[in-house]
Amino acid sequence: LVGLASLLEAYRLFKSGERKVAAVPPDQLDKHIPKDEKIGVGWWGAGRGYLAHHLVMDHGKIVNYQICTPSTINASPRDPWDQLGPYEEAVLNTPIIEDTTDPSKFTSIDMLRTIRSFDPCMPCTTHVHTGHGTVVREVNTCACGAD
Repeated sequence: LVGLASLLEAYRLFKSGERKVAAVPPDQLDKHIPKDEKIGVGWWGAGRGYLAHHLVMDHGKIVNYQICTPSTINASPRDPWDQLGPYEEAVLNTPIIEDTTDPSKFTSIDMLRTIRSFDPCMPCTTHVHTGHGTVVREVNTCACGAD
């Protein structure tokens, strides 16, 4: 019950802070930029899970900013105990029907279709390696069907 009471108190404080900020006119908000080191995190509920923003500031400048998206959390790459995430496990059991023996001509379309079944956006951020040091496909932006 102590955990539940703490959770409810945290929620109450969160909601009251939200109302306080919303009630202050924008021209009266404190826009002071701290000059010492600060660490912050923000969470937001999204359609497929939680979105988290992590920030580190030093001397008034952002020195590290990371976003952890729901897709990243849901994909859950290998954990510290070397257990596979769901995407990697599914790909390991995907039959490869692509007909090629040359790693440089391998497009990995079968594996990308498997990953797309979890999340339509993930194949555009997937790196496929042949196991021999050859990167088959490396996409960092959404091509959305373009080759």
